[in-house]
Amino acid sequence: MSDELERKRQEKIANFRISFDEPADEVKEISSSTEADAEPAPDNSIAPAASAEPAVFTDISSSGGAESDELNSYSGLPVTEKKSAVVDKKKLRQAKKTDKKRRRNKAKKNRIIFRTVWITMIIFVSIMLGELLMVGVNDVLGVGREEGTATITVPKNATIDQITDILYENYVINVKWAFKLFATVTKSTSGFTQGTFDIATNKDYQAIINYMQSDMNRTDVVTIRFTEGMSVKQYAKLLEKGNVCTAEEFLLKCNSDDFDDYEFIKSIPASSNRVYKLEGYLFPDTYDFFVGENVDDVIKKFLANYRRKVYATKSRVTGFEKKVTLAERAEKLGMTMDEALTLASLIQAEAADKDDMYMISSILHNRLNTIKNSGMNDNGEGGLGYLQLDSTRYYPYDSLAAVPADQRKTFKSRYSTYDHEGLPPGPICNPGLEAIEAALSPEKTDYYYFCHKVATDDEAAVAYYAKTMDEHLENLAKAGLI
Repeated sequence: MSDELERKRQEKIANFRISFDEPADEVKEISSSTEADAEPAPDNSIAPAASAEPAVFTDISSSGGAESDELNSYSGLPVTEKKSAVVDKKKLRQAKKTDKKRRRNKAKKNRIIFRTVWITMIIFVSIMLGELLMVGVNDVLGVGREEGTATITVPKNATIDQITDILYENYVINVKWAFKLFATVTKSTSGFTQGTFDIATNKDYQAIINYMQSDMNRTDVVTIRFTEGMSVKQYAKLLEKGNVCTAEEFLLKCNSDDFDDYEFIKSIPASSNRVYKLEGYLFPDTYDFFVGENVDDVIKKFLANYRRKVYATKSRVTGFEKKVTLAERAEKLGMTMDEALTLASLIQAEAADKDDMYMISSILHNRLNTIKNSGMNDNGEGGLGYLQLDSTRYYPYDSLAAVPADQRKTFKSRYSTYDHEGLPPGPICNPGLEAIEAALSPEKTDYYYFCHKVATDDEAAVAYYAKTMDEHLENLAKAGLI
């Protein structure tokens, strides 16, 4: 029965043809499906594969019948439903295609908008940066700033931010970021000099930096005159009064070893009795300092002047074939320069005038020469090795009143020539050039004593000299001292 049915089905198929009611692209899809369904089934099988979609055929030679109904049972779905499914797929593809095209057009439109906005932003930012850069470049070159002068004060150890703010607030620069950038690139963010400057407001950045890194351009200059015979304590007071440095730090430095790189300082004899190591070496003169100047630099100005006067300046002196320095003259006398300065400081403190200096120098030399003879002179008078100078009695204080109250009753100076023979441990003041000259070139006399009548508004001081104690007592009476 099965073989017979199969035979009839094959004959029926042979008399059928495909109906092309749908468009060509749909026919292709149907044909493709038909070909797949028409593949031979496994051996002895008359049913199509379960997973395959049945093909749809139309009988154009017969109107129906049992065999036709039996054949149609292999089509799976009715023809009308299959057409609907095909149409739905076409619409879906068309909708997808339309949506894809719409999204592509929208994306293209968005890209155009984005690019337009981006280019506009780039142009705007470029214009702004260009203008900003031009302003910065002009300020670097000092272009566009009004001509004038500004007075600025730079604090100690100023940072680049502080410097920038000061310059900007005083209209020396107009662009803060440009100045800091320039200083950073040129490695000029430090080294600015403390002090006050009068600076032109139309300088370029490099000129501004150079100007502010030099002491030569400072205007906060303090001019101080240190007179001959002033002590380091008096120096300290003047420096503090001028706001150059504090008295305390100055005095500490004057008793330190920080200046031993100067040979003449290094050669100062070590002594526990010496109060200030640099006393006598701060050459009296008129000096210019800066407000808040480094104390080391302050002292170096004094020492440089001393070295120039004592070790570099030469002059013609009787007894020497060629010009010599003060140091060479001291050596010729068998004195160290420290001894010469100490003697000069005593002469400076005691003398009434220039001529008196040379006479007192003679008396002090005569007394010092008696030390080798136990303080006895040719007249048989002793104790002359004690110079007995009032100026040494209270050093380092100026007078008894300057001695601290709790020490006055018991105070005894280590420098007192009433209590100690010979020269004191060091100078008691800073002698001038004339006192040093007198110490090295004393008058030739046989005097051992001197005293002065105090100067008044009407009369100058009067000096008295004596060879013996008796003469000296008479002179003291003349001077009104006894």
